[in-house]
Amino acid sequence: MTLRTPEQYVSSLRDGRRVFYRGTLVPDVTTHPVIGRAVGHASIDYQMAEDPNHSELAVVEKNGTHRSRYFSTPSSGEDLLKRSLLIETATRLGATLVVLIKEIGTDALFALGNVSSEMDARLGTNYSQRVRAFHEHCASQDLALAVAQTDVKGDRSVGPSELAARGNP
Repeated sequence: MTLRTPEQYVSSLRDGRRVFYRGTLVPDVTTHPVIGRAVGHASIDYQMAEDPNHSELAVVEKNGTHRSRYFSTPSSGEDLLKRSLLIETATRLGATLVVLIKEIGTDALFALGNVSSEMDARLGTNYSQRVRAFHEHCASQDLALAVAQTDVKGDRSVGPSELAARGNP
């Protein structure tokens, strides 16, 4: 598989997973009145790949196959600008709500790649090889990724203004 259609993405969520919303089991996340709206919103990234007006921005070619630009690790200023424009366009299509299904997930993959390489160098491990394999799996299957991400605060026992006063980010 290279690129999923929006329909394939939505269908992939009907896989028997057990999801609860406010304590109630949700039989089908794609038709749930609240979660289903998020599913539809998340499918914007998949719609862009099919849309002739956006596919040049949303899709790249690697080794003869087409894949989502989100999975391409930026290696130049131009790559970062295209990624930024892709996120901006998806946000605009989503009525100013950032889609976040591939955006943050691939950011996390890029960070894992960097951190695992540093760990390998310091600890003699091979984490980066596994991260690269997982990244390739996600890209080749055009997966959406759920990520729990927070900002870097430093000392979490104090508020942001107190961190700034201490010279911390």
